[in-house]
Amino acid sequence: MKTLLELMKVKITAAVTFTTAVGYVLARGTFDADVAAPLLGLFLQAAGAAALNHAQEADVDALVPRTAQRPIPSGRISRGGVVLWATTLLTLGSVVLWMGAGWLPMAIGLVTAVLYNGIYTPLKRRTPFAVLPGSFIGALPPLAGWVAGGGWLQDLTIHQVAFFFFIWQVPHFWLLLLFHERAYRENGLPSLFDRFEKRQILRLTFAWTSATAIAGLMMPLFRAVRHDVTGWLIALSALLLMGAAARWLGAGFMASTTEAVADERGRKVFIRCFAAVNSYALFVMIALIVDRLSS
Repeated sequence: MKTLLELMKVKITAAVTFTTAVGYVLARGTFDADVAAPLLGLFLQAAGAAALNHAQEADVDALVPRTAQRPIPSGRISRGGVVLWATTLLTLGSVVLWMGAGWLPMAIGLVTAVLYNGIYTPLKRRTPFAVLPGSFIGALPPLAGWVAGGGWLQDLTIHQVAFFFFIWQVPHFWLLLLFHERAYRENGLPSLFDRFEKRQILRLTFAWTSATAIAGLMMPLFRAVRHDVTGWLIALSALLLMGAAARWLGAGFMASTTEAVADERGRKVFIRCFAAVNSYALFVMIALIVDRLSS
């Protein structure tokens, strides 16, 4: 059971489920019993896609010490067993969504899995910019929750929310890249280190971190926020994020050498900024839910 849960990447799939809940509450204006089907269905679909990803990347995982103890490389389960488990989860999730939320949320969930397993995962072996198309994966679950809650798919409100999650994933991934620089250099997969100096990567990461903050600031313009106090709180948190990024990343890309970001202290800076970006995204999600429930 521990191995099967590890294959599901529960922390990541739980985050996907939370973004689905954001879309649902924004559309429905309440958190009722009908939310169970889209949340459970998307969780199972995301868990199935995560398990399938283990099967796809087992060969690479076996070559890197950081990932060599994952279920397939460590021999705890066969690749065929993982594929069977992944197929079961995807099927169960699709059935739950079809019966409890409708065909459109189910289709959005399946498209997300196709993007993750069929496009993003293979692209990681070919280009260091796979994260850009891969970021659509995080933008789709809120759409599934929105339509499951009765929202109109073409509504600009949910498109802005989806855009926020799209933008956020880029600095989220690149800060992990900076923190695990040695592992990424050793795994043989393309990375930004093949194309840019570290200072240039820091500039790019700072730009996308600032874009994440600005995407949050745009929420009131698209009626995702209804109360002024919520808009001001999001604005304050956005300013705090940009200030933290300028402080923690600025020293690195303003330095004449990359020594300032090459030691263990530099790694701590990256993980702090990583925590700040994720905390900001979590705060925005909670703020959107509380704002709509209190309307």
